[in-house]
Amino acid sequence: MLTEVTARSHTVGPSLLLALTLCACSSAGGSGAEPELGSVPTPGHLDSAQVVTPLDAYLPTPEENYTLKKARVLLVNACMRDLGYAQNPQPLGRFTGKAYLEHGEFLVRPLAQAEQYGYKPAPDAKDSGSDVDARYGEKTTETQGGLLTGKATTYNGRKVPHGGCEGEALRTITAGARTSQEVKLPDGSAAGAGKDGFSEGYAELVVSAARGKAMAATREDSRFTEVGEAWSDCMKKQGYDYDTPSGAWNDKSWADASRAGAREIAVAVADMGCKKKVNYLGVGIAVETVHEKRVIEESAEVLQDAKDKTARWIENANKAIETR
Repeated sequence: MLTEVTARSHTVGPSLLLALTLCACSSAGGSGAEPELGSVPTPGHLDSAQVVTPLDAYLPTPEENYTLKKARVLLVNACMRDLGYAQNPQPLGRFTGKAYLEHGEFLVRPLAQAEQYGYKPAPDAKDSGSDVDARYGEKTTETQGGLLTGKATTYNGRKVPHGGCEGEALRTITAGARTSQEVKLPDGSAAGAGKDGFSEGYAELVVSAARGKAMAATREDSRFTEVGEAWSDCMKKQGYDYDTPSGAWNDKSWADASRAGAREIAVAVADMGCKKKVNYLGVGIAVETVHEKRVIEESAEVLQDAKDKTARWIENANKAIETR
């Protein structure tokens, strides 16, 4: 898994040497194998939620994704009521502001979280979207499932829409901008959908494939491997022997534990400190950025198509919300 870089170093040695190495590598241009880097940022944080790279421009905002979900829920529930089934309506859940596709590839977290939870995620707020959806799923009966998916063709003498109420909602939201049933993704793979094509999450699917291709190139980039080595040296000086950040993050000593113990917390705190010292996040962002730009050039058509279709879906979603 990809790693990251962090904030400003307060010591001249490792950071200055690393910066000089980056400049030498990016300006040499002899083989042309590695793209030139722009300026390398020094983030004042270790928060992946604050990271922005070029591919993010092709994603809907959290607010737009919530609009799509709200429209789908309203349309599905209205369809179910029209069929005479009002039990266990789909829940909307609260707006969390979280992006559907985050920059987890950088393996960073705020120091305060590392001090409290180690590498474990902070507990979700009560009644998070995943909890609400889970409870809804547990209550969904076979009859309700048939009406949602179209497995049932009639109910109480009424005809069930093709693909069920979910299918009808999808067609309403994607009207005028439907995708094909199979889409070739930027990483060369293909993804398939049902007869009515993709909807929510389509842009994230395309961007995730594009980012995966850029991340693969980033992992092989000498500028990124060098900052990883600097991080490893920093960790060794603190008594922790890891070749890569993912080795620390996924250490089998705590990978399966439900709660972080004292050693996991100590390693996580040292990890974040070393990432900050060597500017791991900053270098990671700079290197991934140049590789993302290459992928964008190579896959401009499918990326723009996903962005344009999603924009049309958001317009349709807002109209659906306004009429209900």
